[in-house]
Amino acid sequence: MTSTTAAPPSPLPGWLKKAAVTVLIFALCWAVAITYWRGAENAPAGAELLLALLVAPLGLLSLLWLGKKIVTARAVAPAATGSASVAQTAAAAPPVAPLAILAAALRVPHGASPEDLAAAMAANGARPDLDPELVDDDGFPVMSARSEEAVDEALQEEVQEWLMLNGMAELRLGEAGWRALTLGSAVVRDLAQEAMLQLMPEQGTPPPLRLLPILPTGWTVEQRHAAGLWFKHVIAQRGWPMDSLTRMEVAFDATPAAILGQCAADCQAPNKAATLLLACDSQIDQDTVDTWAANGSLCTATRAGGRIPGEGAAGLLLSSVESARQHPDALFACLYPLQEGRREVSSDSAKRPDTKRLSDLAERCAQGAGLALASVALIAADSDHRASRAQEVMGLASASFPELDASTDVLRTGTTTGSCGAVPFIGALALARHAVFTNAAPTLFLSNDDPFMYSMALIGPPPAQSA
Repeated sequence: MTSTTAAPPSPLPGWLKKAAVTVLIFALCWAVAITYWRGAENAPAGAELLLALLVAPLGLLSLLWLGKKIVTARAVAPAATGSASVAQTAAAAPPVAPLAILAAALRVPHGASPEDLAAAMAANGARPDLDPELVDDDGFPVMSARSEEAVDEALQEEVQEWLMLNGMAELRLGEAGWRALTLGSAVVRDLAQEAMLQLMPEQGTPPPLRLLPILPTGWTVEQRHAAGLWFKHVIAQRGWPMDSLTRMEVAFDATPAAILGQCAADCQAPNKAATLLLACDSQIDQDTVDTWAANGSLCTATRAGGRIPGEGAAGLLLSSVESARQHPDALFACLYPLQEGRREVSSDSAKRPDTKRLSDLAERCAQGAGLALASVALIAADSDHRASRAQEVMGLASASFPELDASTDVLRTGTTTGSCGAVPFIGALALARHAVFTNAAPTLFLSNDDPFMYSMALIGPPPAQSA
């Protein structure tokens, strides 16, 4: 049975409402006057006709108009007071402190580190290719972003043995699940090693370390729980004390921007905790390709704007700037507060990119960071191959950063990772940190993969320490 839902009636235009009210008042006044005169003994004089048929209706209309003005003025006054109060509160609020990015790690197609990926992208060699295994409904190979480091049989055996020892022998991961876990484990190992080098004191208790994994959306609660425990085990293998390590849960519907905001709040806590933020995912799976083909979201020869199956892992080691300065071996870049915006129309259906909104947001980022946009040497974005996303990034570069070379100074991680959850987002931040040290200048981070939401932040060298 097919059900239909009636569309709600369109509201009347303002001029039509006013005309209807005017006609109604005149009609009522005339009806009352005519009814009165029919029962009267004498015919109305000219002055009475003028009063009843013209002056009375106009007087009522004037009263209605005046009453509306008074009510509106009373409503606006408290609203204006409230807005002023909110503005004063916002102005009085202290600026949000930047985060220190102590280290970054990657395992993505064409790059096992931010340095490798940046070099591959500069050489224009980090592009998806025809997959050797995945096919579409017609049996033709699909485009994919497949990592050569996503299969590690020795690691898989180690994980299975660890699952048995920890009462999770029945847990099952599909092929894509194992690929994501393998890539994520490599990134966690790299960042755990950096935490040992930069944060572990020679004597005394190490600072608390929070593990925050962003896992594939299709994973079950049991799979997420097991992966989190495994990643904790990997960190402990590198020497970090288990009693100083906490695994944090991520809300299922939390966006990468929201998770990064939570990291900023956690790292500013009095206990000087650091955060290991990880994103890993893999869509290199025939079932995923079949699902995307069925719902029309797969990239094909006739649907160039579709999704390209991808995979990867990216991670950041974060702390407050104050904590980072206490460790003499720490080498960090500053991630200034993330600014967010919302599109009124989906970027998938917009006729042209709204460059003005992005340029305004870039100005807000610069003001919040106390940096000049002219000092930005590179843009790192999470956008992929879709024309709408690329046009937004290039439009922003042309409007706000005309001195940048679009072929070398604008990097988009989504073009090399394909579609794989939050990996392009975190990967772009990893590239941004690398560019800060390479160029000795700030980098602009942009996330515009979501059709409605977009976010931006500046990453720069550590600010000069006040005496």
